[in-house]
Amino acid sequence: MKDVFLGIDCATQSSRSVLIDSDGAIYSRHAIDLAPVQRGSDGRLTQDPQSWLTAMDGHFAYARNEARKQNLVIAGASISATSGTFVLTDSNGKPIANAAMYNDGRAANPLARAEKIIGEVGAGTYLFAHTPEYIVAHLTGQPLSAVATDWSHAMKTGVDLHTKDWGAIATETAKRNSISLPSVVAPGSLLGRTTDGDIPLYAGMTDGCTAQISVGATSIGSAVSTLGTTLVLKVVGDKEIAGPGFYSHLLPKERWLGGAASNLGGISFEKYQSDIKSWDQKAAAHGPASFAIYPLVGTGERFPVANKDMKCVATGSPQNEADEYRAILEGIAFAERYAFEILESAGAQISGAIYSAGGGSRSVIWSEIRATVMNRPIATVKDSGSDLGAAKIAAASHRVESSGGGDLAKELDKFNSSTVEVIEPNKLEREALENRYQEFLTLVKPFQNAGIR
Repeated sequence: MKDVFLGIDCATQSSRSVLIDSDGAIYSRHAIDLAPVQRGSDGRLTQDPQSWLTAMDGHFAYARNEARKQNLVIAGASISATSGTFVLTDSNGKPIANAAMYNDGRAANPLARAEKIIGEVGAGTYLFAHTPEYIVAHLTGQPLSAVATDWSHAMKTGVDLHTKDWGAIATETAKRNSISLPSVVAPGSLLGRTTDGDIPLYAGMTDGCTAQISVGATSIGSAVSTLGTTLVLKVVGDKEIAGPGFYSHLLPKERWLGGAASNLGGISFEKYQSDIKSWDQKAAAHGPASFAIYPLVGTGERFPVANKDMKCVATGSPQNEADEYRAILEGIAFAERYAFEILESAGAQISGAIYSAGGGSRSVIWSEIRATVMNRPIATVKDSGSDLGAAKIAAASHRVESSGGGDLAKELDKFNSSTVEVIEPNKLEREALENRYQEFLTLVKPFQNAGIR
């Protein structure tokens, strides 16, 4: 029987799982919807955490069934989730309110949101759990208070990655509100085994980190852009980088995943999504747009422009819909280049092609535009996703545990990238897009709180 590893991504609207072997070959994939996120008039964004548990039971049942059919043994599992999403429970692990999402608007960070919840339900003694801890307690039967958090999912809550424990502000805030915080462990640590004792559960990392891991980009200098609803960027380095709108996660033992997220992405051209292939063809035939745009849909941007009041801005008006669509693709590419330049100015070092993951990476014209704007090859991959990255963490953690110790990052390096195509810059459009990029920089300068240093 062959060993396989289960990775699960508990996202916002849905959850996904995948079974892989130690070489990264995929044996099954599955998706289950989660409860809808509820929005309140005060900016709150909440979700029923029971839907996490129902989905996890479904994923494990599906994976076990697939393993039986294919004569496989599930030798480990890991869970990835959004950074900062949490549930507050009583001392027995029962939620006192629905889970607060990573972008809940009641406060700026998870523990401040927990204070708001306590203000509504009243004083008491509470347990704080990010999505993975709450799920692991359910899967293992352990008391919630006994389940550790990994320093990746807990970073926005207040973990100090240098001490690898809770920072002073988080500790003081938790004490003031009678909140017990989970102990902190490294990603890849064994958290327990499923209640039947047969599947080890290893600590994972946030969805942004596992998306990068999924494409096989874990070596120093590797960079990944994940093009989904929004744009997420990561660069692997040997030192921490941080600044307005960007920060670094720590991949054990000593690799830093520096990066950030923009509010630009697929959401910026949502009105064209129903016939995206046709619009891609029109954008390719059109050539460079007649104007530059920062195509925000709502108000506020995180990175590369750190400005909560910023809205969509442009240097002109589109000549037609093809011109508008092309300008939006270029605008996101300009923002991507600007973002990487800011990260490089902070100490990140990018070598070789930029790996491209997410649904947007399937657009050949968008990849060509991005390659031309950044004057760097774009490598598209066959297989990616936060569930796949979580599965690779499970496999690498299993190897570390089996060998009696080791380096999780070095074990992850053993997975090869599933590169499908390397797209080179279009030399014929290089000058026009470079000129437009300079217009773009002038366009966003009034809104930029942290420029290239």
